[in-house]
Amino acid sequence: MFSQFAKEGRQNQLYDEGARLVAGCVPIDKRGRRVLLVASSKNEGEWVLPKGGWENDETQEEAALRETWEEAGAIGKIVAHLGEYEHKYNKKTGHAESIFFFFEMEVERMEEKWPEMKKRERRWFTYEEAKQIVSKKVMRKALEQCSLAGR
Repeated sequence: MFSQFAKEGRQNQLYDEGARLVAGCVPIDKRGRRVLLVASSKNEGEWVLPKGGWENDETQEEAALRETWEEAGAIGKIVAHLGEYEHKYNKKTGHAESIFFFFEMEVERMEEKWPEMKKRERRWFTYEEAKQIVSKKVMRKALEQCSLAGR
């Protein structure tokens, strides 16, 4: 089971040529065809997929599951890798500032208490709503790769 406390600080986070490595999930309720989003901690009114820094003591999948637990209180299993996406390019270096690794997670249960419950709201959206409401291109791309996309 995960800790009741969110990991803090970036001293253990992984980087590749200056790009912060980020892992996250597209948490889904397959039967209800819904996606779980969380309120952004930085931008009020913005909804995002749960994600955060990949740390040196965990796999990408472990980081994605941990971040989904910390930010959304959701526990489940990873069923697919949805891709690797570069985000925001540094004009001076030409390198991405972040590289996101997204996974599809089938939510098995939602906990009443989770580490960031006082910082973030969580809410289920239909797949179509989620695709429209997330503002970050990397998150829309991940959503488009999940099983709810109907490809």
